Amino acid sequence: MRRKLFNPFYPVLGIVGFAFTITACMYCLSVLRGIRPTDPTTAPHALETLMDRYGTPLLAGQIAVLAIATFGAVALDHFEGERVKREREVARRAAEADSGVLHG
Repeated sequence: MRRKLFNPFYPVLGIVGFAFTITACMYCLSVLRGIRPTDPTTAPHALETLMDRYGTPLLAGQIAVLAIATFGAVALDHFEGERVKREREVARRAAEADSGVLHG
């Protein structure tokens, strides 16, 4: 029987999921600091400026990648499971045929 197929979507899900978590936290912090600034005279931090400009597109892009990678991972696992089922069925039938020949 063949080894289980490596699913390349899992590392993508891990990396993009981690990046999404960090981006979402930075975005929330940016929003909170915008609502309640600590010192209005100081310039905003570079990450706040980044999140103000690109936070929403970053989050949307990461969600899109996560959705596609999730669909791909599930589909690949499904097709791999179906292939394993077919191989087991063929092996079972071959074993039954061999045992029938021996006993017949």
